[in-house]
Amino acid sequence: MSYYKVDVENPTSGGCAYAAECNDIIEALGMNYAEGNAFKALWRRAAARMGKAKAGYKDGLYDAEKVVFFGQRLVAQEGGKAELLRLPVIDMGGEV
Repeated sequence: MSYYKVDVENPTSGGCAYAAECNDIIEALGMNYAEGNAFKALWRRAAARMGKAKAGYKDGLYDAEKVVFFGQRLVAQEGGKAELLRLPVIDMGGEV
């Protein structure tokens, strides 16, 4: 069982069921590093709720912090400042 793969039984646009993989979507959309990491963190949280948690997964807090951290990076990349959003700066301890 891969937590980075999900079966789409009833596609919104119709058609046949298919398996979607996190990395395939990241690459297909041309996401940059920050976008891809935020997306993967959201994917892991959702997969864990479906019973597809990675080994050692405790709760969604770490992934939620990653979303904030990489969201702040995206704001900075667009020339904004995280303090304008009133977000605390998340220190990921060098681990991303």
